[in-house]
Amino acid sequence: MKHGNSRVWLACVLLIMGRSSLAAAELQEFRCGKTLAKDGVQPQLVVDDKLHVLQQTRLGDQFDPGPPPAGYRITSIFCARSEIVPAPDDYKVVEAGYPLTLFARDPKDRGQTRIAVLELDGGQLRMRSVGQLGFTPEMTQRIQTFLDSSLPRFGKVGPTR
Repeated sequence: MKHGNSRVWLACVLLIMGRSSLAAAELQEFRCGKTLAKDGVQPQLVVDDKLHVLQQTRLGDQFDPGPPPAGYRITSIFCARSEIVPAPDDYKVVEAGYPLTLFARDPKDRGQTRIAVLELDGGQLRMRSVGQLGFTPEMTQRIQTFLDSSLPRFGKVGPTR
């Protein structure tokens, strides 16, 4: 990952995830935020209480993270969720020009956190694991289903930035 190191991400996870056990039936989003960049300054991970990716992507055709603070630019979006597999409309975040980093605690793995990035790679939508815990075969299958279903919809609305 090009922004920050693993300690920064771990600290972010600890700050934004307040819960460790949830009903697996419904995807829940705890907190989301933005990675802000400014020339000559270390990138900052900022939790944004007004940013609700699940709700915003489900309701709108385009994803809009809101304006960055003066002098900064938004380089990526992150969310802490109950599960690592993307929601059906998460592709809209990448379509808008932002990689989407997802954090999810896995109760089956002693509550360790999975970290994955949904992004463009050579014009293709992909999801990759960036944490110590990789994807299980079941997760890989569900992620592939998400990618396959997003492909026909991806690119129908132009980038917003």
